[in-house]
Amino acid sequence: MDKDKFLLKDRIAEIEKSFVKDGWITIYHSEHHDDNDETLIYCCIVHDEKMEEYLTHTDWVITPGYEGSPAIFGGFGKNPERTYQKYSEEGFEPFLFQKHFIFSDGTDEYTDVSEDFVNYFKLYEKCDNKQNRSYYFIDNLGELIEVINITSQKVKVKYKFLKEYISIRKVHFSICYDFMRTDKINFLDFDITPIDENFKTDKSYFNHLIRPVDFIDLGKSQSWISGKTIIKFDPAKTNSYHFDDEKEKHESFIIGYDDDGNEKLMDCQKTNDKYFITTYFKKEVLNKYYNEPSKYKVDGWRVSCSFFSLKIDNNIDDYVAVFLVELSSLPHKEQLHWKQYNIPPQKGISSTYYKTMIEGNWVQQPETPDLLFKHLYMKFNDDWEKKFGWKFYKDLATEDQHIFTSLHLPPNNNVKAFSEQMLSIIKLTVDRLNEAEIQRNINLDKNDRGITKLEKFLKASEFEIPDMIIFLRNLYDLRSGLLAHTFSNSNKACKKAMEYFGITKENYTAVAKDIFIKSIYTLTTLDKIFLRKENGEDNE
Repeated sequence: MDKDKFLLKDRIAEIEKSFVKDGWITIYHSEHHDDNDETLIYCCIVHDEKMEEYLTHTDWVITPGYEGSPAIFGGFGKNPERTYQKYSEEGFEPFLFQKHFIFSDGTDEYTDVSEDFVNYFKLYEKCDNKQNRSYYFIDNLGELIEVINITSQKVKVKYKFLKEYISIRKVHFSICYDFMRTDKINFLDFDITPIDENFKTDKSYFNHLIRPVDFIDLGKSQSWISGKTIIKFDPAKTNSYHFDDEKEKHESFIIGYDDDGNEKLMDCQKTNDKYFITTYFKKEVLNKYYNEPSKYKVDGWRVSCSFFSLKIDNNIDDYVAVFLVELSSLPHKEQLHWKQYNIPPQKGISSTYYKTMIEGNWVQQPETPDLLFKHLYMKFNDDWEKKFGWKFYKDLATEDQHIFTSLHLPPNNNVKAFSEQMLSIIKLTVDRLNEAEIQRNINLDKNDRGITKLEKFLKASEFEIPDMIIFLRNLYDLRSGLLAHTFSNSNKACKKAMEYFGITKENYTAVAKDIFIKSIYTLTTLDKIFLRKENGEDNE
């Protein structure tokens, strides 16, 4: 063992840093190495009126397994009456509880954390077992933030959470420690002087004992530190609460230009003078939400989840418009997400959004091809079922609902996004054709499949729509290239489909829009000839 290790220099460095590292504070640590290196860290809460006296000695007051909570006094001798106290030591509270159990067939032990702390932050517990578990704070976006980490040998707490807890309560937190190392070491060789000295700072009090322990083992020496370090509450935070900062933060967004032509920014805090001021964003801002369809919902008028709902104008092909004050409803972390996609002023909001949000006249269908397709797809399928008793497109399985929810027009010329979204259209249309019902009462050849069955179904109903069938066949033939996210090694059918759609490396977004529009035509055409015409209606 080298000199610095024997002198516990590493432990002294931890004391100086109050056992805080990378935002975590160690409040329990029990470890032994062959009786030559022993570590014990524990903790307790100290009330303010006890603080001055507490820093005059090394006594911890509360030790592992002897937390003194709850405490029963009396019941024997001259004091037969029993009294109950929550804590045995006035002005001191345990924060950790060492639990030891002995059963007829075994034992168990683990460490518990103060329920008051857990309940204050409403922490959520996840565990493999009692010796290995964590507690999480759920933020206002539903994200899990680990606050307590418990193992059999160590307990760590996120420092900022502990600091808030003791500050709101106006109490102090004591980290108590006992470090000991022994080794056969010659004091003269290492220029070490035996000491038995107390060290006191404004936040620590500990004793360092360095001595020979020949009475234990001849030639052996001991270096032993015992004491405590105080984490004091912050008077500036005695009225703070963990959501306060979030509520007060309002990012600034572009709302126009100043007289010099520079972009003009304004914060999104909701005030009367800011209503109807509009700010604009790239379409890519929505990718985050489309990519997590189980968590978020996006339509023409809002993006929402269990934790927020933001009104947006998503009825424009090239950008997303938002009234500035609506952004104040977002948690700050989410405001920052939107801020990185903020762009200079555009042409304004859509007529659909204006009629709905300004005039208060609800518009029944959105404007953009992707949202309009999704709207008509659902409506057509429902109307078809009402009339014929079966759905034209089979329902998606529960685990596949994301295919519909996340469907959208790719915001940029990205082959991966194009491929994923066009595959989704194929899955919703060609793949979900209700072949079992479509093929009833029509003559089929052995190898007839979905689109051919649809074509024969139309002919049996005395309708021929060759342009629609050609579109569907070419859309389906794109599948091999879409699955590979590349069209360079496509088969003959895929290359023919590429020619049909005019696909190049520069026009994926334009082609996607065209496919959405043709898919809308497919729905409206089928709707007109099967649903509207027989009802004497005309949907032109």
